[in-house]
Amino acid sequence: MGAIGHDGLAVPGRVELAHEPPFHLGILDVEPATRQLKSGSRSETIEPRVMQVLVALFRAGTIVTREELIARCWDGRVVGDDAINRVLSRIRHIAAEIGQDSFSVETITKVGYRLHADGDAPAHGVPAGGPVRASRRKLMGSLVGAGAVVAAGGTLAWQMFGSNRRPPQAEELYQRALGLRISSTDAENRQVIAYLREAVRIAPDFGEAWGALAFAYRGALGVDADPAEVAGYADRMQEAIRQADRYDPGNADAAFARRLGGGYFGRWSDMEPVYRDLARQYPKHPVGHYLLGTLLMDVGRWKDAIVALQAAKDRNAHSPMIRYKLTVALWSAGHISDAEHEIDDALRWSMHSAIWQTKIKLLAMTGRPQAALAVLNDVAVRPAGTTDDQLRRWRLFITSLISRAPDDVGKALAGLVQYARQDHVPVPQAFQIAMLGDRETALDVLEGCYLGVGSWGSKRPADPSGGAAHPLFQPQARTLWNEVRFGRILEGIGIEQYWRSTGKLPDYRRR
Repeated sequence: MGAIGHDGLAVPGRVELAHEPPFHLGILDVEPATRQLKSGSRSETIEPRVMQVLVALFRAGTIVTREELIARCWDGRVVGDDAINRVLSRIRHIAAEIGQDSFSVETITKVGYRLHADGDAPAHGVPAGGPVRASRRKLMGSLVGAGAVVAAGGTLAWQMFGSNRRPPQAEELYQRALGLRISSTDAENRQVIAYLREAVRIAPDFGEAWGALAFAYRGALGVDADPAEVAGYADRMQEAIRQADRYDPGNADAAFARRLGGGYFGRWSDMEPVYRDLARQYPKHPVGHYLLGTLLMDVGRWKDAIVALQAAKDRNAHSPMIRYKLTVALWSAGHISDAEHEIDDALRWSMHSAIWQTKIKLLAMTGRPQAALAVLNDVAVRPAGTTDDQLRRWRLFITSLISRAPDDVGKALAGLVQYARQDHVPVPQAFQIAMLGDRETALDVLEGCYLGVGSWGSKRPADPSGGAAHPLFQPQARTLWNEVRFGRILEGIGIEQYWRSTGKLPDYRRR
């Protein structure tokens, strides 16, 4: 179908989701008009651009060139390879997760892309032994027995293609990993590791994949996970760094893995120059700019953080975490219109929970609770996995902001305290409690989360480096800034020491 008056890919015409009929793809039922993917009782709403590309590939039934994708899904605008690769990586992630590997996307070097569903012939250029995709069982199986299996099996697979060409299976796994690591959840990082280990098993001299694997191991070391699950990750990270140095000297991911320690919480003065140096040494890599921006947020330097996060966005415009943090920095620096533009643009393609919740927070906490409630109730933009409990929490808070009736505020405060007791680290509830007028309880919660003292002391993370200090300097914390107990929190976690040693004050003290 495509644009009205056209027949999809047969003639030039944009893929218009509203006019595209539903179709089946592998085990999925695809509904373009609502951007819904369904498999049994499970459903997921995907980004408009991702759905457009999926429709374009499906309707073609054959190879689709890069130029055709741009014409039909980007209105013919100038689009870099990174933008296309990110969308394709997202589709591959969908295929592996909700699609359970019942379809795949084949990249045909210097030609284009082709969609395959179960039952299709083997992808072009792939050995008869199997399709482009690797099943999730095989990918997870690759986590066992690295050593000789990697060396022998991987070398054999590489020799089948010759040393001057990378096996397409390894390239696809690498691209899947790059697309997936954008979201940066702990579970997804484990899947990234699985993809990359399989990629280097197939292609042992795939230097970029070794570097990405080293970086993924570094991320796994920084989370509060089962010790048995991450046992040996430090040694594996060092091995991956050595292999990246051998096959891709100067690899940025390997350099970041080598130089980053176990977080910067409480080490702001030590880590800021490290991040600045990495950003200068690898100016095209987003991670150095992103880490620098995140650190500057955590010490209340919003205007400086905007510069770093904008640089990170310029190098990876489709990272939900970059866009989320840039929005928070713009909002906290007083650039409300720019923050709204940033979050609205991100919502057009990202269903990440951080993006969605930041949109609700921005509206609710800048005097527009009715608009926030409308976003909360809009199922079309609600991320997959949102729980009824999350919805109740937000609805309770927003309703009290709308009515300001004493009964509603009282119910909201009681509910927020109850939810705070249930949360692992209830910092967000503390600031909502403060906004509703109970500063003492809010400070009790914050002292527990950051200092481990008082009746809320059990809420302090086992690993303080897993925390974040930037909420302390967001606008919703404004009523606490002059409180003596708030100053003790800043002193206790080392931020006052950072300000004294660097001579760099937070924005709220420079006004």
